[in-house]
Amino acid sequence: MDKEKRKQWHPAFYGALRLELAENKNDLEYTEELILNTLPLQVDTLIIKKKKACEIKNEIGKMFRTHNLVEYKSPDDSLNYDTFLKGIAYAYLYKTKEAHVDEISLEDITLSFIRERKPTKLIRRLIQENFRVEERYPGIYYIFKDGFISMQIIVSKELDDNNHIWLTALTSGLDRKRAENLVHRTTSLADLDDKSYADSLWQIVTTANRELIQKLKEEDEGMCKALAEIMKPELDEAFDNGFDNGAEDKGIRVFRNMIKRGFSREEAQSLAEISDELAERALQEC
Repeated sequence: MDKEKRKQWHPAFYGALRLELAENKNDLEYTEELILNTLPLQVDTLIIKKKKACEIKNEIGKMFRTHNLVEYKSPDDSLNYDTFLKGIAYAYLYKTKEAHVDEISLEDITLSFIRERKPTKLIRRLIQENFRVEERYPGIYYIFKDGFISMQIIVSKELDDNNHIWLTALTSGLDRKRAENLVHRTTSLADLDDKSYADSLWQIVTTANRELIQKLKEEDEGMCKALAEIMKPELDEAFDNGFDNGAEDKGIRVFRNMIKRGFSREEAQSLAEISDELAERALQEC
């Protein structure tokens, strides 16, 4: 998987993690990129700052302190010992980026790695290097060693589907039960920010699981309507912001987006409100 394709998973992950931690949304502050002072180093590490007094309810954030670095690995990214050490290096650079010495204490920093599959080779290597690995919750492995910051590896494939529907949806192997559960949970969201985060998640879910989503729409009319409703913000944005050339180009853009999301030609054409001629042209130019 090339770098550009890997990056497509990150907005979905950011949205999923915010939904996982939604119960503490007022206690957390998110920064999506780590920029280390004047150093020419910018990395895709999510920073979550937590109010000291609050307790995170979700198992994923039980370890969190004041400053929490989160490294997400998309399905085909590797998580090996070098990657692990690089994450630690980023954490220590983050500690030293402030103007005053020891302004951020090591005790106030945590490091989390999130990946779909369990990195068994890495865990074996950590044990060989005298780290202690403890599965504190299903799919959540705490990493301990004297002199190191608090760390955890979160294996989304091993998380409980009901408690962690958002993170477990970050896969190209979504099954029907989880997909239906995800649809119901998404349509029940009331908060506008939460809906926006879910929209980011669905953009990768529909692309990575196109055949399943198409099958759901074909076999269940209610599911088809629910999926169309989930995609409505994207449709509205395309109509509101489309191209400068007018409604025709806006309609083509919507049509193409719906085709990419697994909708049939007839469904996409109806949602985009374009003619047979424009739909045929859009398909040929895809």
